[in-house]
Amino acid sequence: MFPAPRQLPLGVTEFINREEQLAELDAFLPLDTLDGQRATRFGNVPVVISAIAGTPGIGKTALAVHWAHRVRHHYEDGDLYINMRGYGSGPAVSVEHVLDSFLRALNVTPDRIPSDLEERSAIYRSMLNGKRVLVIIDNASSVNQVRPLLPGSSSCMTIVTSRNTLPGLVAREGAVRMVIGVLSMTESLELLRRIVGAERVDMESAAAEQLVKQCAYLPLALRIIAERITSHPYTDLADFAEELADERACLDALEIEDDELSDVRAVFSSSYRALNPNAARMFRLLGLHPGPEFSAPAAAALAGLDPKATRRLLDILTGSHLVQLVAPERYLLHDLLRVYAVECAEVGETALERAASTRRVLLWYLVSVYNGHKVILPRFHSVPIDIDEMPITPLSFDDVDRAMQWFESEKNNLLDALRVAMKAEQFDIAWKLPAVMYGFFELRSYWSDWREIHVIGVRAAELSGDRYGEACNYLGLGDANWLLRRLDEALVCYQTSTAAGREVGDGWIEGFSLRQTGVLLLEAGQFEQAIAVIGKSIDVFRAVGERRGEGMALVSLGNCYRSRGLYGEAIDHAHKALRIFAEIEDGWSVAWGRCALGAVLNASGGYEESLGNYRLALETFVKFEDRLNESRALIGVAEAHVGMNNRSEAQIYVRRATTILENLEDAEVADLWERIGPLDDANS
Repeated sequence: MFPAPRQLPLGVTEFINREEQLAELDAFLPLDTLDGQRATRFGNVPVVISAIAGTPGIGKTALAVHWAHRVRHHYEDGDLYINMRGYGSGPAVSVEHVLDSFLRALNVTPDRIPSDLEERSAIYRSMLNGKRVLVIIDNASSVNQVRPLLPGSSSCMTIVTSRNTLPGLVAREGAVRMVIGVLSMTESLELLRRIVGAERVDMESAAAEQLVKQCAYLPLALRIIAERITSHPYTDLADFAEELADERACLDALEIEDDELSDVRAVFSSSYRALNPNAARMFRLLGLHPGPEFSAPAAAALAGLDPKATRRLLDILTGSHLVQLVAPERYLLHDLLRVYAVECAEVGETALERAASTRRVLLWYLVSVYNGHKVILPRFHSVPIDIDEMPITPLSFDDVDRAMQWFESEKNNLLDALRVAMKAEQFDIAWKLPAVMYGFFELRSYWSDWREIHVIGVRAAELSGDRYGEACNYLGLGDANWLLRRLDEALVCYQTSTAAGREVGDGWIEGFSLRQTGVLLLEAGQFEQAIAVIGKSIDVFRAVGERRGEGMALVSLGNCYRSRGLYGEAIDHAHKALRIFAEIEDGWSVAWGRCALGAVLNASGGYEESLGNYRLALETFVKFEDRLNESRALIGVAEAHVGMNNRSEAQIYVRRATTILENLEDAEVADLWERIGPLDDANS
């Protein structure tokens, strides 16, 4: 049984009151009605938590997460959480990305996740139908960010936080708007008491009230100033109030209309100025990180420091509540603090220093991905990386699992890093990042993201006039388009990468581009053209000594001959490919070659030999947890049994394959369903 997703982040410590709002939310808890259906006291409606006049830092997320933790036991099928990043200096999270993440959390395999937004949303609603799931959509900026993420079942509940009141959601979906205001004076003083100590606050009640007013009654600002007070036990509260008054007087002249930092800049500034110079530099440089969440090693690269020194500085920043620790070695910068950090960097760092920090962290991500990619796909095409330019040691990985885990945790930052590289006109990094991330996105089936990174990579290579970068990224874009069934676009990409690969003298790129062009021609039924093009790819691979490419092209060429009924030639090519895969000790490719050989043996009546090949391939695909090709091997085994008139045995494998294919509803498996049809007829 797949575990229910539990995605809620940690709640804030010292959560203060909000009893009225908590009671309002409690009223929306689902109730069991007499007919067994689920409903709330007010029906099935999403709840929008928004702040007065769009005020940030008011505690919307804290309220939503605190309440969600209190009631998550009511939602036994799980809870889903996403920060939409609707505000701040970085890009917002796309709805397509959120749906992909949610569907994977709900145990939908990548092959079942379509690229179309409406189709993804429909599958998402289907998966939640009749289940008790709590959905938290945090920091949304518009209705368009929210609407595709709303469940369609009354058994689920959705909480949306936003600085806007989202009137469209209220009007169309019937959402209930809960507007929360700032803390009261009493609540604000209670928050100070809990952090600073009741005795100290009560002894200087007038100064404490002045501090509360200077913090605009905002929880975020109150927590930051309270932490400063705690770290100075012998300084009077009145001194802090005087400091904030002086700070605000200096900053008032800098405020502009609709300045989102206007209420908290003085508090941020006082805490920032209290940092030692190294910690202050670290804070302002964090505003230059591609995404709001980051690791300690990434922060070290950004600042050009060693990891130990970086961790000490991050401890200072977390202790000051300027940075939040969200997991071991992972940190988060609140969107308001991120905006302020960028402001500080623009003042405290020269343009050259900011550019150098940005390039350091981008290079760190590039080389770290490159190192992980070499572990996961050691025979994949190698992109030239200038490691001598790397001032900070990048990450290295001992095994595939560690590399893939790191990729999953950093995927959003890698996408953000690519966008930052383009914006900063670091075009060499912008085309190389997609080239070294290729395998990650393919293996995890992030098809749409995969296509997006290569679109950016192609543009970066074109802008920098790097023909080699164009060749790498057009090939990757072709593969992504092929898997997304954008076949006309895929063909154009392969033709472009073939020409570019030949022009720069890269036989790997030229060979695989030709081979994939042949695969497209084969799928279109143009057998003679496919044979000719794949034959050219084999010549290219042999000329540069690319053994695996030669083997994969031989498999494709064998498939062409099998489609024409030329079984002798097909078997010969399959055996040649298998010998190559065995010589280079590539187990997965051996299994792929055995499936190709099994298919032609079944077609030509060699059922016993086919059965042996398919069984060996099946063992390998199970080991690799490759469900798609596991089903392919199962069907091949069943076809061999039918050929030998072992219908009861065939039915066992058909049932196993059917179970897998029911969870792989994608164009990729349409041909496998077609193969199962005759097997069912044969066993009926």
